Amino acid sequence: VIDRASAMATLVPVAVEAQPGRVPELWLVGPAGAAPRSLGLVGTDHPLRMVMEGMDAMAPDTALAVSLEPEGGSPTGLPTGPVVGHGELNSI
Repeated sequence: VIDRASAMATLVPVAVEAQPGRVPELWLVGPAGAAPRSLGLVGTDHPLRMVMEGMDAMAPDTALAVSLEPEGGSPTGLPTGPVVGHGELNSI
């Protein structure tokens, strides 16, 4: 859920099967052709609240994705591990 007035997002994790040596990393995925942008490593034990200001999170064809990356995060700045969650951002 993203509150446009405050640009505050609340993300509720779902159960993910743990993989040794892998951590979940959150990505902002823009329109086709745009490189995904890391929003950082995320925990799976409680909801995450973060400011999305300046991220153009409500642009058309924008989504959030979670990939499993090596400990410390993606070594390339782009997703390298399997994507275990993906969802488009839509206004309701």
